[in-house]
Order: sequence, then structure tokens, then C-alpha cells
Amino acid sequence: MSVSSSGGALGVDMPTIPPFILKKLYVKHSLRAEGDGFALDLKNSIAPGIILAFRGLELDGASLELERIKVVQPDGTSLPAANVSPQEPLLFPLGATFSLRIKGTALEAGTHNLKVSVEVQDVGPLDIPVADQVG
Repeated sequence: MSVSSSGGALGVDMPTIPPFILKKLYVKHSLRAEGDGFALDLKNSIAPGIILAFRGLELDGASLELERIKVVQPDGTSLPAANVSPQEPLLFPLGATFSLRIKGTALEAGTHNLKVSVEVQDVGPLDIPVADQVG
């Protein structure tokens, strides 16, 4: 995700990553029901990046609260998505796989559309589109 950037501050344009590239971050068929919620996996297959914030998650057009989302890192440690900030960024190395676990929203069988919104250093805001089927 560290594509060339002109800085992003003071109205300078940030690089744009097309949705078809961002879709590659989602691990196909990883959307799954889990306890009283659901989970999905993201694998960085683009470039090393630093996530400065999780800005939101939508499930079938409905926004879910960040407080219900945990980020499970490759080493198994987890942290609330709401805690990721410029002061406490999340490193997203090339090849790393993270899981997002969302509590309190059960998934019904069928196709679901999601949008994971993050802020990435040197890139800016990104909306990662996800479409997958459960059971």
C-alpha cells in the first residue's frame, strides 16, 4: 500500500488505488459466521503499509460500530479496531494476514457485500470492497 505519494497534507493529492486492486486484499471465501458474529480475513498482497485508522465497516449497506470489531494480528494478538490511530498504528506487512472479528451481528446464509474503510499512511482513505457468500 506504500504506493508513491506526494505527502497528502495541505491539499496535495494522494495516490488512488482502484477497487479491483483493493479487492485482492480480501481472502476469498474467508467470510464466516463465528459465535454471535462473523469474521473475515485480509491479506496484504499489494505492498507494505501502515494503517492509521479503521474508519468503518459496512455489512449489506448498514454501518457497524467500530467498538464491535477486533483486529487479530498474524501472531494471534488482538486489539479493538477503534484503538488503531496515528499514535498507535497497525503495521500491515506484505504477505501478512489479519482477521477482523465482528461481535453482535449474525450472518445469514447467502451473499453479503461489505466495505472495510481504513486510513493508510502515504495513501489516505481506502474502501476495501468485499462480496462473498456464507453457507
